[in-house]
Amino acid sequence: MFCLKSPGISAYLYSKFVCIFAIEKRSTGCEGVPFTIRAIVADFEELSHAGKSSTRTSVKDEHLKMEFVDGDSIGVFAIKDGAIMDDIDNAKLVYNRSSGSWNPVGNGTLYWYDGVSYVAYYPYRRNITIDVSKGMDGAIASLTGNEKLQPSKDQSTTEKHIVSDLLIATGVPAIDNSSGIILSLQFQHQFALLVLQPQVYVGCFAPEKAGFVYHMESRVLGTDSVAINVSLNGITPYQIDSLKYCAIVPPQANARVTGNYTTTNGRDDTNIKINYSGSSITLVSGKCYTLKVISPVPGKGSIERKLYPGDFIFQNEIDRRIEVHPGNGMLEEDGKIYDYKNAIGMVITCDPERMTDKKCNEKGWNHAYVMMLDSLKEGNWGPVDLIEVGIDTISIADVKSKHDFSRIKNNMNGYSETLQILANHESDASFVSDCRAFYLVKTYNNSNKVPDGIERSPWFLPSIGQWFDMLVNICGRSPENFQHNTGNGLQDEKWGQETLDKLEGQLSKVGKSLPQFNVNYRLGFSCSSQYDKDRSWMLLWHIDDPLYKWERVCLQGYNKTSAWHVRPFFAF
Repeated sequence: MFCLKSPGISAYLYSKFVCIFAIEKRSTGCEGVPFTIRAIVADFEELSHAGKSSTRTSVKDEHLKMEFVDGDSIGVFAIKDGAIMDDIDNAKLVYNRSSGSWNPVGNGTLYWYDGVSYVAYYPYRRNITIDVSKGMDGAIASLTGNEKLQPSKDQSTTEKHIVSDLLIATGVPAIDNSSGIILSLQFQHQFALLVLQPQVYVGCFAPEKAGFVYHMESRVLGTDSVAINVSLNGITPYQIDSLKYCAIVPPQANARVTGNYTTTNGRDDTNIKINYSGSSITLVSGKCYTLKVISPVPGKGSIERKLYPGDFIFQNEIDRRIEVHPGNGMLEEDGKIYDYKNAIGMVITCDPERMTDKKCNEKGWNHAYVMMLDSLKEGNWGPVDLIEVGIDTISIADVKSKHDFSRIKNNMNGYSETLQILANHESDASFVSDCRAFYLVKTYNNSNKVPDGIERSPWFLPSIGQWFDMLVNICGRSPENFQHNTGNGLQDEKWGQETLDKLEGQLSKVGKSLPQFNVNYRLGFSCSSQYDKDRSWMLLWHIDDPLYKWERVCLQGYNKTSAWHVRPFFAF
């Protein structure tokens, strides 16, 4: 029988076998002339995916390449003028690997005649006949349609799989070769080869109803090594060493690669049945069709991981979903996460008890608040001497009188406050100049719509509580513990550089950084929250000023007409 080759051969080769017979050429009296047979087995032609065409390449997997082994048998027919010649009618030839020869059973003698064509097939079966009345095409059709030569429904062993692979070769001996008379038999596969590759993501998987999945290399896609009870187009397939499953099937129009298998659900280590079906295709003889099936459940050995601040967010517009790369995950050699250029944000808040913006929650955006990785220039908050309708005022006096940080800390209403300012002012003639921070967010959203099917909010200006969480969760310092508070806000004069470095360090994992400090040694960010009639809240770093010996970080009220960097958030 054929054997499947072991791995380690990188070139795509045809397997050649030289076989010698003693023959007689009766018409010339030249008896015992060496008759050399060269049996050449072509590889299957591999297609890129089941149902898709590709360039002509032989199968790359060395496990799917075959060669004859000692004792293999082929059947041979000699045909001339629509008739069988010299009783060479399903003559059985057996391969001797040590001598490289194909030997007739029973010491029969083969004779060469001018104009004789040969048909050979593998695997040999007794009582196989061919119809030679319709020429060579009819002879081949007799073999491919013979019930004894059809693929087995059980191809689970090497032998059962290989003998299902009907090979046919035709040829006429060449007499003009200096090495002697040569009959070249180039065997071609008469059936199609299906290859199933069960795959599974192993690594992090999100809790159920988490609103996201993990992105690419935070989940490693590999072969599902625990797949069992595999069915492939109604056949029990052969499992090759590379953990793929293959089956030989007849050619067929309007076919699909379908079936099922059982694997282990990494969530709870229980068995689960996976049904699969490829697209409609035409199965052609000699072609190899590979279907990769990705399990809908995480693989064995996976770990459930919830969302954490500092995680990086991607939006997959093809599969229409939010994807996450762990913020504390492995980095590439350049110090960045995999696929960092496609990240769009960083998780700031994901504590369910902190997801309190009612307008977000009404939309189901209650999993996380996410900060943009870039800034949208600078913009002022709004007109002074005006308490904005629909937005609470929160002053440092509230905190100092009660030593209660809750009104600052718990204002997570960036989305609602952004909508309210737009409702109050976007129809004003002076909106662009008076409320430029909100105008920048609005115009960015207009030109960067949320993709269809992605369940998240538009971008919005973050609230004071959301900046509070950024300092706690990313920078490692809570404003509740700031030691140098003033009449304008919460301030610390020692933790500025420390908190800035931690934020910069996390952003560097996606190749991002903060804007430069201004000429007054300040770096500030706009906030949606209102301090009083003249001031809005903002986040500020004030470092390296020669007039001060501090490294200041603060959340404070500042004049509404002052412009600070706009760094939006979104919720999902």
